[in-house]
Amino acid sequence: MKITRIETIRASAHPRLLWVQVHTDTRLVGLGETYYVPGAVAAVIHDVAAPLLLGEDPLDIERHWATFFAVTNYYGYAGAEMRALSALDIALWDIKGQACGQPIYGLLGGRVRERIRVYNTCASYGPVHGWAAAAGIPASARGHDAAAAGTAGGHRDYRDYEASHERPGELARDLLAMGISAMKIWPFDRFARASGGQYISPEELNAGLAVVQQIREAVGDRMEIAIELHAKWNLPSAIRIAHALEPYHILWFEDAMTPDPVDDLARLVQETRVPICVSERLFTRYAFRQVLERRAAHIVMPDIIWTGGISEGKKIAAMAEAYHLPIAPHDCTGPVNVFACAHLCASCPNAMIMETVRAFYLGYYEEVVTPSIDVRDGHLHFPDAPGLGIRLRPAFLARPDVHVQSTT
Repeated sequence: MKITRIETIRASAHPRLLWVQVHTDTRLVGLGETYYVPGAVAAVIHDVAAPLLLGEDPLDIERHWATFFAVTNYYGYAGAEMRALSALDIALWDIKGQACGQPIYGLLGGRVRERIRVYNTCASYGPVHGWAAAAGIPASARGHDAAAAGTAGGHRDYRDYEASHERPGELARDLLAMGISAMKIWPFDRFARASGGQYISPEELNAGLAVVQQIREAVGDRMEIAIELHAKWNLPSAIRIAHALEPYHILWFEDAMTPDPVDDLARLVQETRVPICVSERLFTRYAFRQVLERRAAHIVMPDIIWTGGISEGKKIAAMAEAYHLPIAPHDCTGPVNVFACAHLCASCPNAMIMETVRAFYLGYYEEVVTPSIDVRDGHLHFPDAPGLGIRLRPAFLARPDVHVQSTT
């Protein structure tokens, strides 16, 4: 089997997502995905990766990973290069699974569980869904008709970001009614803008805590709460917020600061009793090695479409397991990432929980891919089809806002 064509696919409605399809002479097609700066990533795929991969056997995944990394590492790999490699790695695993007639997790050692618990990241669905909605950018500042987004195709318009600030108790009850007993919110981000993350006042601190308090008052401890901070704070502010959250027994405290230098994360771990989660922003096992060696996290959160794909995700999980730490893969982006994370969690003993966004999987995912993920009773049930178990819809590929670039 040989690789004959590599395609990158972009859609104007989803301007930060990039899909990759790797074609073979046996008609097997592998699907991959990444997120952010898609034009730069596409350039890396067509200019750098395609000459390395075309004509090669797609089943030699480890060799292709090492070859590409060796080429790009010379110039600095942690950016568009790793996003390109991540998408391609997922696509190659998809081909391998199809060729072997096995789900990807079957090639990673098989399942260690039948399903994985999920939490809901309280983002809102819109044309710039991931970054803007997750970071709390107001709809009026997104440059799209975000108010109308999410209703296309008849899907329910979930506005979980807005609800998490305006009626968090009601949101928690609604999630519990769906069987989801963990949620991620970011009630402190709005206060970072005034000082650039250098200071949070007692008044601002109490306003952020009020969101957590309302959830506890509404549903008690039936809902676990993860706090996302989007790396907006300095160390003293992060410590202050973390100390204030200690009585609420939160699930974790995520990315209060940039993850580099790692020594500062280790200081945060030492100075608070809340579990520290790190970090979607780290690329490859080499970055996570530093976190583990310096005891700078309680929960390891790799992003599979950024950090090196399924191949690297499996290695990072094994490293974390050696330190008795769980993984909780990051996803607030696209549908392929969710499936890649599912295969990883199916095969990794130390997978703790999986991130999902109901505004996405009950919204635009269903317009882009088939099938969507299977979430029931607060758990994601693993796909059993060969390979990744997901395909781009032909109707999506035929849309006028979808653009395909191909290298043969």
